[in-house]
Amino acid sequence: MQPDRTLNYYLQVALHRLDHGDFADELRVERVYRQLAGDFISRLTSSVQFSGGVLSLRLQSAALRSEMLRRRESLRRRINDHLGAEVVRKINIW
Repeated sequence: MQPDRTLNYYLQVALHRLDHGDFADELRVERVYRQLAGDFISRLTSSVQFSGGVLSLRLQSAALRSEMLRRRESLRRRINDHLGAEVVRKINIW
């Protein structure tokens, strides 16, 4: 094991080898979303799901939902920039 590699890295490699890359992507996308959203918005996000390039967010606040609908393309670009690849193709907000 190389010292600069984390357990998370090796889990992702193992999942990809088992052809469960979508699960690894879901974990990465959720982690980046929560990091970019911050504590307050993360607390108001009741569900984060990622499948087939679509990130689905369920928000508890109507005002936040409205604002996020306006900013979802910007959020999509920021998440993909953080991931270093075009992983998220679309964001659905409920």
